[in-house]
Amino acid sequence: MRLRLLLATLLLAACGAPARPAPPPGTLTVGLPEPTLPGDPTVTNLLWTPVVDYDPTTGKVTPRAAAAVTSTDQVTWTVTLNPASYTDGRPVIAQSYVDAWSRVKALPVKEVTAPDERTVRLVLSRPYSDLPAFLASPLALPYRPEDPMLGDGPFRLTTPWQPGKGAHAVRVHYEPGRAKEIELRVFTDMAAAYDEVKAGTLDIALAVPGSRHDAMHTEFADRHVMWAQPSVTYLALDQLTDPAARFAVSMSLDRKALATGAMDNQVDAASALLPPAIAPGERSGACRACTTDPAAAKSLREQAGLTAVKVEPKALADQVHAALGVDVGSGPAVQAHTRVLATLSPYDFLASLGVPSIQQFLDGAAASGDFAERAQLYRLAENQVLRDLPVAPLWSGHGHAVWGPRVRAVTATAAHGLELAGVDT
Repeated sequence: MRLRLLLATLLLAACGAPARPAPPPGTLTVGLPEPTLPGDPTVTNLLWTPVVDYDPTTGKVTPRAAAAVTSTDQVTWTVTLNPASYTDGRPVIAQSYVDAWSRVKALPVKEVTAPDERTVRLVLSRPYSDLPAFLASPLALPYRPEDPMLGDGPFRLTTPWQPGKGAHAVRVHYEPGRAKEIELRVFTDMAAAYDEVKAGTLDIALAVPGSRHDAMHTEFADRHVMWAQPSVTYLALDQLTDPAARFAVSMSLDRKALATGAMDNQVDAASALLPPAIAPGERSGACRACTTDPAAAKSLREQAGLTAVKVEPKALADQVHAALGVDVGSGPAVQAHTRVLATLSPYDFLASLGVPSIQQFLDGAAASGDFAERAQLYRLAENQVLRDLPVAPLWSGHGHAVWGPRVRAVTATAAHGLELAGVDT
């Protein structure tokens, strides 16, 4: 008997048998990198119901936990809530949000109160028309500090989250055709998760490394998705006082080569300052400083008399040195900065740059109740930054996912990542 078992084991190994069994019926298995909790969009949207959904490209606000969000002056806001409960049975009431929002430092709140159990009233210290972008974010969820992973969403965890391993979640209310349970498995190597989906032992991989990026388009031709993420990387150029020097450095860079090389196909080369995940309305005009033009860059470098600039990280420094022939280890500092945006708000991102010349446009956008007007003002602010170039956009993040043949109805958004609760199996 032992000999037969040994021979069977060796035979299975020789045939390349999967390390795990195929996922059981009714259970969706998902491989993902270690998330930042609470707040990771994909996991958060599984366990919580957002106050609203917000589309930054159109300004559309879709009520979710809220029945309505209103304001007449962009200063005083009223949020009317639908009846809801945490998955342990405790009611989610207006005071739940008051307690949570009182802990948020990013919001210009003067006063937040609960006139009754279904109404939250916010009085802000200044006009802030992008409040719906905040309400759509994980920042606005009614977290309870004693159990921040217990929400009011379509799933609940059956065990606490285990770093390096993951967790198991069950659906709160049965929905025909949808997974009853979800296994969230943490992978340190997402290439292994990709290969498991290919082998049929995992349903979904929530990231695709560069080593599998090209293969994804053929091996999962109709079973992959890419979506814009609210992250942006830019080059701080304010220590270069001559605009010609700023444009020289920016135009010496090959953003597409960096995106596919040093950045491992996890980003998109920038063609604007506002990343696609938060850009409002129609886009107009190109970012001249984002164009790779070594000849023009060298001419601008000569015009500015630029001989040395300290560039970080090394991948950017190598390109600047090759294109401009300057010392990249000394001189004014030029460094890349990455921001993972907490909300889908153009105001929040543009204001964080600290550029005084655009504040008039931001103030106008914050006070306007008209989306088209706000979009125009944000474009004016963006164009002003690209003319003066205190910062040069480099790239924005995007997400990838691949899935097996039994998975259907896969969608992803910048706000929520991949919508696991809506997947059909």
